[in-house]
Formats: sequence, C-alpha cells, structure tokens
Amino acid sequence: MKAFFALCCFLSAAFLCPGLAAGEWHTDLEKAQAESLRTGRPIYILFTNSENAACINITRTIFNQKKFQDYADKKLVLMKADFPTTVHLQAKHIAEQNAKLRAKYGISVFPSSLLLDANGKVFVNFVEKDGSPEKHRRKINEIMDFDPPKRYTEYLDGFVKKYTPPEPEVKKAVAKADDKAPAKKPAKKPAKKPAETSKVEEETATIPDENAGSPLIPLDPEGNFQDWLKASLGEEAVEAEKEAEEARETVEKEKEAEEAKDAAEAKEAAAEAKDAAEEAKKDAEEAKDAEAK
Repeated sequence: MKAFFALCCFLSAAFLCPGLAAGEWHTDLEKAQAESLRTGRPIYILFTNSENAACINITRTIFNQKKFQDYADKKLVLMKADFPTTVHLQAKHIAEQNAKLRAKYGISVFPSSLLLDANGKVFVNFVEKDGSPEKHRRKINEIMDFDPPKRYTEYLDGFVKKYTPPEPEVKKAVAKADDKAPAKKPAKKPAKKPAETSKVEEETATIPDENAGSPLIPLDPEGNFQDWLKASLGEEAVEAEKEAEEARETVEKEKEAEEAKDAAEAKEAAAEAKDAAEEAKKDAEEAKDAEAK
C-alpha cells in the first residue's frame, strides 16, 4: 500500500506540473526545434526564474492549469529557459544554453516570453509587443484578475493563428498512408481471473492500457483512486484561486497607491500654480504703484 500511495502522489504531480503530463516543457532547444519542424507548431519559449515569486505565481496560475496545457498540446511547442538563483540545481550544458539564448534575444526581465519558428526566428516578443516591461507586467496583471488560463490562452491564440505555418506536406502524406493502411485486428481479450484473489493481488490490480493491453496505472483495491485524485486537484485549484485573489488585491493596492500619489502631485502642482499667480499679481501691483509715484 505504501508503494501504491507513493505512485498516486507521483501521478497527481504529473497532472499538476508541466513537463510530466499535458503541456510538456522542453529544456533543450534542439529537441524543441525538432518537434517544431515535425509538427509545424511555433515554439513558445519562457524565460523564467523558478525560485522567483512572480514566476512561481504565473506558473501556478496559468501554465500549470489544464486549460492552458490542453491548448499548448495542440498549438505550441513549449520551451523553458530557467535561470534559478540556486545555480547548482541546473545541468551545466543547460545553463550555458540558456545564457546564450538570453544574450541572443536580449532578455532583461523575468518572466519574459517569445514566439519563435523552428529556426529560432522571433515571431513575437511579448514584452516588446506591449511596449515596455512595465506595460507587459500590467497586461499580465489584468489577465490574472479573472480566469487567467482562459484569458491568457485567448491572448496567445491571436498570435499563434497568425504565425502557425501550413501543415507540412510530409505530415499529410503520413496521414494519407495511415488511411490506406489495413485496419488492425482487435487485441485478444485477457483470460478471466479466478473469482478469489489474494490480498496482494488486490493491492496490485491494474487498469489495462486500451492501446496495447499492458498495465498502466495501479488501482486502489477500494476503487476510489479517481475520487482521491479529484480531491487533490480540487485542493490545488483552491490554492491557485487563493493566490490569484492575493495577486488581485496586490494589484488593487498598487493601483490605489498610484492614484493617491497622482492626486497628491496634482494637488501640489495646483497649489504651486496658485502661489505663482498670487506672486505675479503682487508684482504687478507693486509695479503699478511704482509708476503712480
């Protein structure tokens, strides 16, 4: 049972973390480029610091969410260039590759993202597209105010549709060949197990893989694995919503502080203008008295 519980935790992490299930993130540029060439999808490259609060927040709120991952599986090749503060956590060749990419594309803030073709040509630099790092930050904060995965996916899709090339001819040929290929014979049904099984056999029961008939995921003997997984995902969703709410409150406080600062500056400027007007009036009166004398 301990082995089963550990595997359940691993599977839950696979659903929640990019690179383990839907929305896999490449760390090797050559592999990302190869997939881009094979699929015809553009590369979405994220420059991030996995130990930075802002990067962690956007990852949990957008990139780890199923809606974004499902979209990315169909439309993007995901590539992550990480610059962790704890540098020894990263392989040397990956760190060197990321440093070259940062210099090549002039990345100055984290998180930043680009849309590239398979040869590394920039389709979109999202920070530059929004005008400046500050304006890009405000754009992302607006997106994260409500349903971030949906709104960010829609934001990306406008660019992805524009820059996704036509389906490669090779892929069309492969699809045509598959259509002409003879249908595969259905796999033979496994023999029925005896009605009585031992406790050990119950704990190692498996769900058959529909594609190959091989074991895939260990089942809880009580059959409540799906309920347990849904509960775990629900807890993560609640945590993500809580973090999103905190981010919204932070944005509101910053906005209120900026408005208060602007109002104070306007009031100060008005007072200075009034003082200047009074001074000019006084000077005019003095000049008039001097002429009268």
